[in-house]
Amino acid sequence: MAKQRNGYVFQETVWYAVVEYKDQTGKRQKIERRGNNKTHAEELAAKLVSQPKEELGKSLTCSSIAVPRKEGWLARLTYIDETGKRRSVKRQAENKTEAKEELKKLINKLDNQGEQAIEGDRLTFRELAHIYEERRLVPAEYHGDRKIRGLRSYKTPLAHLKVLTAQFGAKRIENITHSDIETYKQVRLKVPVAKDRERTIASVNRELELLRAVLRFAARQGWLSRSPFEMGASLISKADEVRRERVLTHDEEARLLAACTGRRAHLKAILIAALDTGARRGELFKLTWADVDLENRLINLRATTTKTQRSRTIGMTARLHSELKSLYEKSTQVLDSLVFGLTDTVKRSFASACRDAGIIGLRLHDCRHTAITRMVQSGMPSHLIMKISGHTQPITFSRYVNADEDIARQAANALDQLNQSMLGEPSVGLVN
Repeated sequence: MAKQRNGYVFQETVWYAVVEYKDQTGKRQKIERRGNNKTHAEELAAKLVSQPKEELGKSLTCSSIAVPRKEGWLARLTYIDETGKRRSVKRQAENKTEAKEELKKLINKLDNQGEQAIEGDRLTFRELAHIYEERRLVPAEYHGDRKIRGLRSYKTPLAHLKVLTAQFGAKRIENITHSDIETYKQVRLKVPVAKDRERTIASVNRELELLRAVLRFAARQGWLSRSPFEMGASLISKADEVRRERVLTHDEEARLLAACTGRRAHLKAILIAALDTGARRGELFKLTWADVDLENRLINLRATTTKTQRSRTIGMTARLHSELKSLYEKSTQVLDSLVFGLTDTVKRSFASACRDAGIIGLRLHDCRHTAITRMVQSGMPSHLIMKISGHTQPITFSRYVNADEDIARQAANALDQLNQSMLGEPSVGLVN
């Protein structure tokens, strides 16, 4: 706790540089400029004298003076911080009564919340964002295979932080309200993205999640007593997000793989790997030959490359083994080199392959949905699929289990059979 605190209110004395002279018509003119202190005001007055003389002639008679004036009221609190350094905090007020109230607030905050609360009292969101960026939005650092600091994907949060700073930058963090954030959400949803596409609820939710993290960070530092996210109804609704349920059919898959020729030949192995392992794009792109065991037909995903920071092992299908074996024979066979040799996205080549194959609305991540859905269709237990897919929560895993037309028909047939056995009704059956 702070020691030797002392507070008082006073009326601020402001020094002004004042220059007076008569213009060509004989009318008295005055120039005034506010100074930082008496000395600065005197220096400023001496400089201001030259302005009318340059315009009206050097023989012009001017008077210059530094004048003190009593202006607004201030509340000042001084204290010795934990390091032994003297600190001084000032708050402006309209009158003496308001200044006394401000002083009481400062003393109460210092005694009950500590020095950090006083520091955060004037902290703007722009200043907070800069601190958060320096401490949190930095490249990942590892100790062994465990991440100890930073983010593996920090560029997207940086872009979100830039947008948030443009909106809240000048505002003090203690003045950001639940209503301010709700208004931001509504306005942001109306701002279209590139090519006039409608902005999704999911994209705005990601921005709000970062804002929540930044304000919680401020609360942990003692700069904010409570996050505005905790002062009203939930501002982030995952239920409102449109979930992607795109699953690639076997016919679409055949057409897509057939389109992976020529300049797009490198896509074939990646797509087969995604469809037959359910691995995430980043996990596949970071795969090295040291992680691939062709002899035992196993792929080892390192903890440093997985989203959950847990290593896992995935088996190879026959066609994936054939593709990887062919790639290895054509490669430099250096164990540390990337299996697919990619350091950037395949967005353009994937989009052109889909276009040539006549496939609409497919994303590379949908191959993961497809793989997991197919594993479920094969009758494989969910807990084993989760081990392979890298899911740790059943609720997250369920998002990837998509009911396609075949599963829908199978469910209807199963109900028909149940109804027949329970009620004695004839079953007409459905065609698979």
